[in-house]
Amino acid sequence: MLTRIISEFVVNASYDTLPGPAIVAAKRGVTDLLAVSLAGSCEPAPEILKQLAAVTTQQEEATIINGAGLKTTAPGAAYINGTMAHALDYDDVIHIGPLWMGHPSVAILPAVLAIAEKSNASGKQVLLAYCVGMEVYAKVGLLVGDKPYKEGWHNTSFIGTMAAVAGVAKVLNLNEQQLRRAFGIAASLAGGLRQNFGTMTKPLHAGIAARNGVEAVLLAAAGFTADENIFEAPLGFRNVFTAGRADISQEIPQGNATMSPAQFAASLGEPWTIYSPGAAFKICPSCRATHFGMEAALNFRQRAADPLQIEEVECHVPNHMESVLFYHNPAAGLEGKFSLEYVLARTLLDGVPKIGDFTDERVNEPKIKQLISKIRWNSFEPAAGTFGAPEFIIKLKDGTRFHSQVEFPRGEPENPVSAEVLVEKFRDCAGTVLSRKAVDEIERLISDLEHLENLSQLTDLLGNCKQ
Repeated sequence: MLTRIISEFVVNASYDTLPGPAIVAAKRGVTDLLAVSLAGSCEPAPEILKQLAAVTTQQEEATIINGAGLKTTAPGAAYINGTMAHALDYDDVIHIGPLWMGHPSVAILPAVLAIAEKSNASGKQVLLAYCVGMEVYAKVGLLVGDKPYKEGWHNTSFIGTMAAVAGVAKVLNLNEQQLRRAFGIAASLAGGLRQNFGTMTKPLHAGIAARNGVEAVLLAAAGFTADENIFEAPLGFRNVFTAGRADISQEIPQGNATMSPAQFAASLGEPWTIYSPGAAFKICPSCRATHFGMEAALNFRQRAADPLQIEEVECHVPNHMESVLFYHNPAAGLEGKFSLEYVLARTLLDGVPKIGDFTDERVNEPKIKQLISKIRWNSFEPAAGTFGAPEFIIKLKDGTRFHSQVEFPRGEPENPVSAEVLVEKFRDCAGTVLSRKAVDEIERLISDLEHLENLSQLTDLLGNCKQ
């Protein structure tokens, strides 16, 4: 029942029924995804994947971003581009209270763009597929809740795989049975362990999810079979990832509530998740959970206080953050992205951390280590059904105390950044590998995406970057 409802929604979705805010939000998401992909394209993880592709690829179906014109198979391009999009941890996240559900766009868009290029799809098809993928990501995230994440599964990986299937299937116009089978195939491909946070394998999760989506759809389109009720089956997607055996045929979980099948069907695209609540965009290339500390430090800096006079910093943090921010004294740049202490200290000293702040050298600076040694972590149990708002108390040597409680860091839908901030982020990121002329042209193409007959102009610019 549940798999059928989701599949019917995807199959029946049409561009003409997308409201204007959904299209605007989708373009913002594409802009942000391409920004972080371009900036992340020279990171070690995607560079290794590009080198492997250069010696193994035999088909030229889809473009590798900043690959010097290199093309590979559609699954291969989704894999590499998805990994580079998440390499900096600068991409969007989705939060539907009280659940944080990971990074949707890095799983969906690299898959959609790869298959769109392979199939010569239009800009409208890309926008629709992205909106559909985001809708499935949110509903599947609410379906499984936070238990899988707490048990060590990375939601970007296993939820992202299913969302990528939805987006790719929409581009290729799969029928309902084919899509149900694609979901079944994808469920057996999905995975990703959070133990790998702070290493190159964390962004690889996004690439794997994107590749899974393309491969599952292509297999289903070719006649490959799988269970056709995988979301609700006794040994299916939800029950396995939640380690449960619940019958959800009549009461479908959605976060802290349940819905009847009819209510669930009516909730799809009402409103479209891509704009309500919408994704949260980052202004700092680190784990979203670190941004609470960044926000508190920015509040401190606004008071013109001297960070060198800090005697101690108390961080009162909801206990669920312990399982993601586990680098309390990072030694490597990638570890710094999952260290509340490092992001807090760096912001106190220098303002919003930038891409260049997450290197081995920067996280090991003596002044940073000294300040980190003054930061104390205190966990608390948030009230039932809430995320819990972290609190920060900064104590100065003269006895002055600064208090800051952060519920929504900037970039969240409740505390949004402006379109101008995102444009500047795009120009800053894209400018690391593209000429100003190419940056301007990509901006123009994205703004006009619904009028593009295919993606050839866009992929040519993305694939042939020049310093």
